[in-house]
Amino acid sequence: MNQTKNFSGLVSLMLAVLIGALPFAAPEACAQALREGLTLCSGPLLLSLYPFLVVSALLIQCPLGDVLALPFRPVAWLVGVDAPCAARVLLVGFLGGFAPAANASAEAVRSGQMTPEEADRLLPACVCSGPSFVILTVGQTLLGSTEVGVLLFLAQITANYLCAALLSRLSRTNRNEKRLSPRPKQQEMPRLRLDSILAQSTLTYLKLCGFVLFFRMLAAGAGALLPPAVSTACAMLLEVCSGCDLASRTGYWASTLCCAALSVQGLSVLMQVRTICPPEMTLRPLYTTRALHLPLSLAIFTLLLPEQEAEVFSTLPARVILMRRLPPDCAVLLLVGCSFAVCQLTNLLLQRDFQETSPGNLDSSRLL
Repeated sequence: MNQTKNFSGLVSLMLAVLIGALPFAAPEACAQALREGLTLCSGPLLLSLYPFLVVSALLIQCPLGDVLALPFRPVAWLVGVDAPCAARVLLVGFLGGFAPAANASAEAVRSGQMTPEEADRLLPACVCSGPSFVILTVGQTLLGSTEVGVLLFLAQITANYLCAALLSRLSRTNRNEKRLSPRPKQQEMPRLRLDSILAQSTLTYLKLCGFVLFFRMLAAGAGALLPPAVSTACAMLLEVCSGCDLASRTGYWASTLCCAALSVQGLSVLMQVRTICPPEMTLRPLYTTRALHLPLSLAIFTLLLPEQEAEVFSTLPARVILMRRLPPDCAVLLLVGCSFAVCQLTNLLLQRDFQETSPGNLDSSRLL
């Protein structure tokens, strides 16, 4: 126990020294990153994020929002969450991205509409960048193609749903949730007060801007001191906006690295989600699915990417030909094979659980 505390203290000391020395080692890069971060928070981010924080708080308290969220009911069923408000949370995540989705999940847990376990299981399907950022900023501005931005968003959101559904099927604790953690009695819906919603949304937005500024400064400082390849990888691990910006300048691998940056999301996004969500939510399913999300999103993006010349990318020369798309018949066979493998694995786990819980198979040593 003492060794763990000593190790944590040593890591904290090293981080404090590195972060404190970074502005002195690269003052111009850090100052420029902070100025760009303030411009981002007062401009595009303010327009694309702040209204959706208000919308998420309003929508999660409005049962009539189920009509708008009707197309997301099958997704909630695949994820294994039967709460009526689950489709509304998925709708908020699809339109607004990770921050409004985390805010909607937190509001649902506080109001008793979902248990913390259900919110944890639903969150991996919602943590992604919003369509406005992926399509307009990454696709149209950085890569020079709105079509590629649409494909990046489709690959990201599809991988989210598949990872969340797969984790729900393979998790043994999820199958016993009704017995271990019953849903509490839903509290009576409070009156909608726009003043409190606006105040809470404003505080949440200011917290998110603080994370954006801090991690953009770290990414810029690392980019000024490290080689280009290492600085790009550090930016992708730290902050998604800086990661996509540096990845779009890598030439041939620009679109693939942008897809990887959107999949990783960065430490900044994970810490923002942790700040928004209540302590009852462990976020373990979210952390577990990030490792699977990266190869899956890259595979889906490669399948969706059409065979065409690279003139659609502003960062690529015209003579470069993109990677070919998998033929439709092979793609269908691959999907069927993967589905069959997942079904067989799920059946094996269910049979093992049934044998372990069967009264006739109780171990005599356990009885003693």
